[in-house]
Amino acid sequence: MSELVLVPGRWHAADAAELLREWVASELPRRYGKLYDRILLMAGGKADYLEDKVVNEVLGAVAFGAPANTYWGLWNGTSLTDAFHGGTAGEVSGGSYARVTMANNTTNFPTVTGTPKKNGVAVAWPTASADWNGAGAIEQLGVLDGNAGTSADKGLLWCDFTVAKAVLLGDTASIAINDFSWTED
Repeated sequence: MSELVLVPGRWHAADAAELLREWVASELPRRYGKLYDRILLMAGGKADYLEDKVVNEVLGAVAFGAPANTYWGLWNGTSLTDAFHGGTAGEVSGGSYARVTMANNTTNFPTVTGTPKKNGVAVAWPTASADWNGAGAIEQLGVLDGNAGTSADKGLLWCDFTVAKAVLLGDTASIAINDFSWTED
């Protein structure tokens, strides 16, 4: 049995920056292009559902009640986009895989001011009783407000992992304390 630590990339919604990827990679020295790719263009951000809730609460005073629990799921490929939900294809399966339920409180997600929001406890999936995803790489993390596995589960946040990894028999996938980081610009 081994522990497999998953490290989400920096959460930074930067759709417009994707347009610059090719230019940066070709015009800047190779080392800066790679650094730009790794730090600034890590895909991820708020799902459309959450963006709408925040915008309507800030301008319009339409109250948004944060969910009591969040549900953390793993996806293969590049299935997750801002429009994702609990029924989006590509969620990992097999070998005791299940989304992780995290109580939405300040123990799990300590209050911050002016710094990235980080996880105060480790996020740990069940130990794999068989290879997850047919031993394929797990590339993305999705945080949802539900656990039905359908479009009723609204996407909140998503990101690519810095390094995609396979979870094999006996592995325990986890995100260590402070390795999840969400920044709003």
